[in-house]
Amino acid sequence: MIGVDSLTVVYTNADFISLNDGNDIYSVMVTHGKKIEYLGFSIPLCYDSERVVDLGGGAVVPLISDRVLEEYRHSRCSMLAMGEQADFAVFDKNPYKDAEAKIKAVYVKGKIKSK
Repeated sequence: MIGVDSLTVVYTNADFISLNDGNDIYSVMVTHGKKIEYLGFSIPLCYDSERVVDLGGGAVVPLISDRVLEEYRHSRCSMLAMGEQADFAVFDKNPYKDAEAKIKAVYVKGKIKSK
């Protein structure tokens, strides 16, 4: 049986905010367990047979904690317990561009925690 941490998932249809110095935005993110393996603009051929999740046009911010979410321009998240960390959060809009962005979902250990 394969554990959650060994699964590779391809996420599409969102703005994936890299959190590097330029906050570059990509259109595809591939994770393997809790690790981001790839950020880019198309799905590499080596991931063609992996599970694909369509995030519905939102914006994704990686490595989110309860404290970070509270700092996102009035975004509130009761989905994470104090001190808990998520793989990433999906917003309805890019929180860097729109102060009214709201959290749609939070992924913890490769699984959606809420919607």
